Amino acid sequence: MYRTLAGLLLAVAGALLLAGLSFSVTSSKPADVRILNAVEPETLDPQQLTSHAGRRIVSALFEGLTRTDAKSLEPAPGVAESWELSDDGMRYTFHLRPDGRWNDGTPLGPRDFVYSWRHLLAPETAAKYANVLYAVRGARALNTFDGLASRIESAIIPALAEELSNARRASLSAPAWRALTARLPLHECLQHSEAPQLRGLLDGAPDGVSAERLEQFIAALPDEARRLRAEAEDARARFGTSLGVYETAPHTLVVELEAPTPYFLEITSYYPSYAVPRHALEKYGSTWFLPEHIVSNGPFRLERWRVNDRIRLGKDPSYWGHAEVRAESVEYYPVENVTTALNLYLTNEANWLPSLYPTDLVKELLARPDFHTHAGFTIYFYRINTGRPPLNDARVREAINLAVDRKLIAEQITGLGQLPATHFVPPGIPGYEQPVSHIRFDVERAQRLLAEAGFPGGRGFPTIGILYNTLDTHKKIAEVVADQLRRHLGIDVRPYNQEWQSYIATWRSDQYDMARASWIGDYLDPNTFLDLWVTNGANNHTGFSSSTYDALLRAAANMVRFAEQPDRLLERLDQPEPIRELLDRAAASGGAQRRQLIERARLRLLAEAEAVLLQDEFPILPLYYYVNTSLIAPGLRGIYTEVEHPDGTRSSNLQPIHPVRDMWVEPAHD
Repeated sequence: MYRTLAGLLLAVAGALLLAGLSFSVTSSKPADVRILNAVEPETLDPQQLTSHAGRRIVSALFEGLTRTDAKSLEPAPGVAESWELSDDGMRYTFHLRPDGRWNDGTPLGPRDFVYSWRHLLAPETAAKYANVLYAVRGARALNTFDGLASRIESAIIPALAEELSNARRASLSAPAWRALTARLPLHECLQHSEAPQLRGLLDGAPDGVSAERLEQFIAALPDEARRLRAEAEDARARFGTSLGVYETAPHTLVVELEAPTPYFLEITSYYPSYAVPRHALEKYGSTWFLPEHIVSNGPFRLERWRVNDRIRLGKDPSYWGHAEVRAESVEYYPVENVTTALNLYLTNEANWLPSLYPTDLVKELLARPDFHTHAGFTIYFYRINTGRPPLNDARVREAINLAVDRKLIAEQITGLGQLPATHFVPPGIPGYEQPVSHIRFDVERAQRLLAEAGFPGGRGFPTIGILYNTLDTHKKIAEVVADQLRRHLGIDVRPYNQEWQSYIATWRSDQYDMARASWIGDYLDPNTFLDLWVTNGANNHTGFSSSTYDALLRAAANMVRFAEQPDRLLERLDQPEPIRELLDRAAASGGAQRRQLIERARLRLLAEAEAVLLQDEFPILPLYYYVNTSLIAPGLRGIYTEVEHPDGTRSSNLQPIHPVRDMWVEPAHD
């Protein structure tokens, strides 16, 4: 293993030259900004993309109603040059630029966003991030309610009818009912129901379920399916014309919200909400984003895409803010090998290397003036497949969490000041108080729990695997975790790697035991982390399902509705009084004070949801919070490790969002 940067540079440079891999020989003129981007994007379609590496590219090709300001990370004018929010926080009015254009000259206006949001939410689009628009009235109904109704009719009613025929001889015990609700998609399909016959059992049945009560439950299901279909039909008929999002004037777009959403303008800056070109989609279908077909509206246009080599963008003169864009060209190199990536940076083939580095060179990197580190808004964790025995036992999952020494990993493997993670939501969100976590390093308790689950000393525990995508750091961490689980619990754990696309396909199809993952906050709110784990969420893929968790996320998403009838949910919490007190004070207040109190109650609900993960269910194995790192070449500008707030104060840039729109290279001076 190389122990110095000089040794790495000499050895790898020679190997690259022999292999003909130096990027400079394949391009007559290097781009102004050259980024080592870790992985090949799976697509350049904003509605199908899911990777942060792809976000860097798509956010340079496209622009939403708002965009992210590089210096402050605040929403700034994009396609919309201004907007207003109604006093009740439920309605945005966006004023779009009158001269808005796609880069083929086609006009771009409110109807493009109406079409694009409907397209994102259409079930047949199967967009992984369609849920980012669920704050919009009718969006969730359009995206999911028909499917939920079909599952009620085809899966839930027949299965429960069979259980009813058995239950006529005896009631279902509470454990049997819990097992049934875990096996069937009850919470997912019925989470929006207010029918008392349904809610009463969904919220728990500590005394079991009688045949009579189960019969009443089944009898209420057809009405619930009809209600869901009716709401879906209403959304299909009106979303885009009189519901959710619609045009009220040639350059005016109105967005109605289900409830006040403090971070909504961050959503309109986020790539799934971008407009996509209807005329290109309808002409070219699934290949519309390839270089020969793509139409975009951002600061750059796609010039070249050579898979596993580079993506090159050129400044787009048709972009409304082209005078503010100082770089003429940008290139992205999909290099997964950290040693190769570092070498390319050191040989001036690239001028920005974010978040990739050989772990054995940390000390040398920290001494370099071009190496920058700051706190991050990203967590490194493992998903645990709760559907696979024996990982379907919460005691086993808790034991695994307790048997891992996160401090050792942070200090000896990553070594850049990463914080060991015993929560899922990273610290640093204003107003959010993290709940008590039961996750810590406690081998004695871990061994007791494993014995209680039937595997004393690990005896009888099957071999399990840790899936990770190909990267040296992931390999080292997986090996350490596997070793600790062997030594502390006596279980056989085998790490294995897959290349990026195969790795994605494997965990998405739930074909794993534990799988490496990370999550970058899309906006500065706990919801961006916690909504991953709602029942059957697009990015869940752990099998985890909790009616309480889902109810807490639902309530936090619509505090107006929750405040009208809070008791049913609050009765399920161990400490409901702080939330009840905030709601009572809000009801007696008005204006800004009322909004502040409601917001504090919302954050409390989200903390209660995180507590379900950390105290009861353990569907994840949090390991550490990232430190954002970058090697930034002298002369490259527009990357800010601190953000400027409206009041003039500064803080660490938690989110690794650095819009390429605002990057440029300062000419060297003799």
